[in-house]
Amino acid sequence: MKWRGLFRLLHRDLGYTVVALTLAYGLSGLAVNHIDDWNPNYRFATREVNLGPLPAGTPAEQAAFVIQALRLPTARVRGHLQDSATVLRVFLHDGEEVSVNTTSGSGQHKLVERRPVLFQVNALHLNNLKGAWTYVADVFAVALMLLAITGASMMKGQAGFLGRGKWFVGAGLLVPVGFLLYLTL
Repeated sequence: MKWRGLFRLLHRDLGYTVVALTLAYGLSGLAVNHIDDWNPNYRFATREVNLGPLPAGTPAEQAAFVIQALRLPTARVRGHLQDSATVLRVFLHDGEEVSVNTTSGSGQHKLVERRPVLFQVNALHLNNLKGAWTYVADVFAVALMLLAITGASMMKGQAGFLGRGKWFVGAGLLVPVGFLLYLTL
């Protein structure tokens, strides 16, 4: 078998193998590129709460009342703080918090929720998992480089790299080079 035929087989089979990861990384890349406009990992909301006046007691006892009244999972509670004479704050994991006026019982529950799918693909793309995932990501990076090389070199003649391909590769190269030049000026 000639090398172009081998490259075609490698390109096809490797391409099929990395389709799912390519889509996941592409989706994550789009989300993370716009991180200044929105948070791609979390959704934030605020819910008004009204518990009535909190019973007299220590801040810990009042925090326990808030936790029970709002049915907050105790495993998610990180602590509490008497913010002022009339404001009690209860802190939960992932940045959630409840702030309540101890006299009136009114306040706000700041909710933080993971965005489905985006949270997971961003964790993969940004290698938050570390460990074995680092090697999977490395293999994926090498696979993408092989796809680029095999894709660029499998055609011959005018349709190949030395024909019209060099112009497309050159045009594609101008984009990052142009931005790098722009950043250094």
